[in-house]
Amino acid sequence: MKHSQSTTSSGGKRVGIIIVVILLSAALIIGVGYGAMRLLTPKNTSDATSATSAGEVVTINDSVMGDIEIQTVKGAEVNTYTADNLVTDENGIPAYYENGQKISHLGIDLSEFQGDVDFAAMKEAGVEFVMLRIGGRYYGDDGVLYTDKNFDTNYDKAKAAGLKVGAYFFSQAISAEDAKQEANYTLEKLNKRALDYPIGFDWENIQEEAARTDSVTGDQLTDIAEAFCDTVTEAGYKAIVYSNTSQMLIMYDFETMKDYDFWLADYREFPTMYYKFDMWQYSKEGKIAGVEGTVDMNISFTDFTE
Repeated sequence: MKHSQSTTSSGGKRVGIIIVVILLSAALIIGVGYGAMRLLTPKNTSDATSATSAGEVVTINDSVMGDIEIQTVKGAEVNTYTADNLVTDENGIPAYYENGQKISHLGIDLSEFQGDVDFAAMKEAGVEFVMLRIGGRYYGDDGVLYTDKNFDTNYDKAKAAGLKVGAYFFSQAISAEDAKQEANYTLEKLNKRALDYPIGFDWENIQEEAARTDSVTGDQLTDIAEAFCDTVTEAGYKAIVYSNTSQMLIMYDFETMKDYDFWLADYREFPTMYYKFDMWQYSKEGKIAGVEGTVDMNISFTDFTE
């Protein structure tokens, strides 16, 4: 994704609006919709947490960091998806099958950066759900919250077209208190509107600029994610954590996070994530009817409407 970020110094001086463009392919890690996520390799991996309930040591191949060894968490559900069950059509759109039945659901994530979109055309092309950016926090010292100006319109039009709807918030929280503020801001903007899919917690490292999140440790990030997800869950919504493999395994304390749903960003032909994930952002340069230009594409292995 791509985010407009207004950064300010500690003295309050406005530096300007920065458009964060997600470019990496194998060197990157993430981006939710052209207006969304670009989760990169953690800056402070020396502060990463380690699981308290250790299992076996396994080697995982990460698209950015290559082979990394992790000590697995006992009791955490592992990834059982296999490449043999993934079928990609002539348009490059994947679908996942089990016992001959398609179990995956096609989705995209959207923000104001996509402009006006045709949700009916999107649905006709096979899209089943959309994840809409509801807002975010600027990554400057002041950390001002903002609303995605297209959220209300996108929500109404997506619902009218018969699409399933979820939301996400671009976080730059540096404490659990920040995360609760972001979650409550999200709930306020939702104003009790129904969601079919979860609210995504999208916390990202900012690589090109100094950011308020630069010194956040793994323990702090785990507390931050917990605070956001628990706040929206207590309000009656589902929550999901957006992450790439390296952040999920290196920064987060998976002993704590193992019971949360995960939305994995991995742009390879098939992800090698060790633990179970519920949604897969498989492309940041997808093409679909109803959207001009490229858009982040996803499939969900979980039917969140059940």
